[in-house]
Amino acid sequence: MCWRACLLLCCFSLVARPEIVDRMALVVGQQVLTELQLDEEIRVTAFLNRQRVVRDPAARRVAADRLVQQMLVKREMDLSHYPLPENAEVNEYMEGIQRQQGLNSSAFTRALSEYALTEEKLKDHLALQLTTLRFIQYRFQPETDVPETAIINRYKAEIVNWKARHPGPPPTLEQSKDSIRETLLEERTDKALNAWIDETRKRVSIRYLDKSLQ
Repeated sequence: MCWRACLLLCCFSLVARPEIVDRMALVVGQQVLTELQLDEEIRVTAFLNRQRVVRDPAARRVAADRLVQQMLVKREMDLSHYPLPENAEVNEYMEGIQRQQGLNSSAFTRALSEYALTEEKLKDHLALQLTTLRFIQYRFQPETDVPETAIINRYKAEIVNWKARHPGPPPTLEQSKDSIRETLLEERTDKALNAWIDETRKRVSIRYLDKSLQ
């Protein structure tokens, strides 16, 4: 699953919010994740995607897995002393989301309240997202190179599909190089990240106290 899809998931109609008991849901190493934290993650994701809140078992498992990955990344960054995002960066990230949603400050605050969220709660989650993105940038992207042959092979494959769907001449290799390079870079980064997560899961104790999250 693409990390962008894990980190950056896209009205405001909500289901009735049940009362969530704040008990421990799972433990990652020495870090505890509670049911309320899990529910908050679900609401933040719904807010960012401008979707209704869904709390079915599948949605809870996806949210739990996303938080586990973020906790593993945060743990690695703490151990390796990677620089964490500054408060100004988090504020800028949140302002970008506000602009994307086309809301002024008061409307943005009201929209957050529809999801039982505050700006501070949203900032906490955005800080984790930025931490994950920074970890990916520092740990994987600088080591990733895209050979010219890989770009050419992908171009040839895409042209076959393009001709089957579009009339007229296809874009040239030169016109397509940048977008193909970016796509291949993302794919290689995703592969490296997923391999790291799988290996780290084997080394870090993860206990699911809420068995429905497994």
